[in-house]
Amino acid sequence: MITYQEAKKVLSQYAGRGGKCPNDDEADTFCKKVFQYMLISGQHGNLRKFCFVANKGCITIPYELEAPLKVKIEGRVGTVWNKWFEFYNYAEMEGCVPSSVSLYEEANEFPTVYDLPNKFCRVGAIATAAEVDDASLIVMGTDPSGREIITNHDGQQITGEHLRLRKGELRYTQTVFGSISSIHKSKTNGYVQLLWVRPELNLRGFLSDYSPYEETPSYRRFKLTSKDCGSSVRVSIIGRIRIKNHYGDNEKIPFDNLYALELAGQSINKNYNDDVEMSAAKDKMLQEIITRDNEYKRVQPGSPLDVFYPLSAGSIKGIVG
Repeated sequence: MITYQEAKKVLSQYAGRGGKCPNDDEADTFCKKVFQYMLISGQHGNLRKFCFVANKGCITIPYELEAPLKVKIEGRVGTVWNKWFEFYNYAEMEGCVPSSVSLYEEANEFPTVYDLPNKFCRVGAIATAAEVDDASLIVMGTDPSGREIITNHDGQQITGEHLRLRKGELRYTQTVFGSISSIHKSKTNGYVQLLWVRPELNLRGFLSDYSPYEETPSYRRFKLTSKDCGSSVRVSIIGRIRIKNHYGDNEKIPFDNLYALELAGQSINKNYNDDVEMSAAKDKMLQEIITRDNEYKRVQPGSPLDVFYPLSAGSIKGIVG
């Protein structure tokens, strides 16, 4: 696999009109464009296996999972449905009744991995690393009566409630939340944990865990249609991946063909400089390289039936009159 730093050194010379330095911000944006271009072009490496434990028949998938293709629930192969499954009139159409083990996407997106356990919780945050003085997090949502929460911070009215982030220190809202609609977090040095808190009962619980570069987290959820699933169910998904918003220099990218990366970068660069014909030519070369690469890496499952040819009927002479 290629590290992000290696890929950026190769691709930065094609960023903009005449190239950028590898440490330029525009080089990072250009690399993301190239990676997205490689994914939709069908480059090998766009499939991954993800494993979850569904809590109460629901899972929240990470940002890196774009489109689930296959699913196994407690060892049984199931069916994946899109986000409009619950609006299908499948009960009246023959052959459209879903299998007993299925997975379908919720229509909305959610800012946390888990919901609040009830409508009378405060929301707290803990930083796991030393942060700058202005590191903060804003929790937006509604109170138990359903009204939007609006508070004051530094003399200004804001939607939600502001929390400063400090290493190892739990800071929770003074307002009681009935639901959380959005989270706005500044870039941090480390991960930030979000918790629900009931200080009057000395209770707390996990809601979500945010990476340093997540600023407006938004997650997709999937529900199980199985009626006999318990409180926790093992779920395995094979799906197409999504390019992350940020890669560390030593982090591996999902591609390992440097020549294909160069061709993708050249095609985007030519198109940016209004050389459409050359961009199309580079794209054609890229498609050919991707086809060759995928064919080379394709696993040959072989014949479903192995035959020992020296003892097969066609190899023994004189047995057919």
